[in-house]
Amino acid sequence: MRAFIDGMRKFYPDYLRAHSNRHNRLLHFAGATLFFLLLIAAFVTRIYWLIAVAVFVGYLLPGIGHYFFEHNKSFRASRPVYCVLGAFRLYGEMWKKLFGSRQ
Repeated sequence: MRAFIDGMRKFYPDYLRAHSNRHNRLLHFAGATLFFLLLIAAFVTRIYWLIAVAVFVGYLLPGIGHYFFEHNKSFRASRPVYCVLGAFRLYGEMWKKLFGSRQ
């Protein structure tokens, strides 16, 4: 477990570099937010095809960000667990930045 945590600490700066463009980060944030909202809506309304829409939107918006703004490819295929954890961490950091306390 310690090696995994150390690996994540080493990976996260690479993840941030691959997501350095502000527009790309915003598209990731929007895609993740819509993914979560559509997933909740699917289970609340029992309209389960919304799950497919959630996955599609969750991949589409970040893909647009990488292709048009970042000009790189996601390395999700090579390190999927670290990428998901990095995405959650970045989402939390962006949430705090966008909606956190304004002292």
